[in-house]
Amino acid sequence: MQIPEPPAYDIDIQSIIETYQFVARGRNYSEGQPLRISVRNITDVIEAHPIAIHRSLLDPIIFAIDDMVLAEQRKPKSDG
Repeated sequence: MQIPEPPAYDIDIQSIIETYQFVARGRNYSEGQPLRISVRNITDVIEAHPIAIHRSLLDPIIFAIDDMVLAEQRKPKSDG
């Protein structure tokens, strides 16, 4: 799944997408399977790359994006 380019017109959306990309790069795996992103993963990124969005908003958004990405990755691949 390719992550779309962040929209140029909304700095908050762009910041969230970029933060997700950083967090996802540090994702943990178990037996070759991606694990869900944790609060610790987000905290590690935010400490290195601060963002102007409050954590009470950011964390649920990051978790929702991650859930969508993982669901897409777990779908059976069609030969089509």
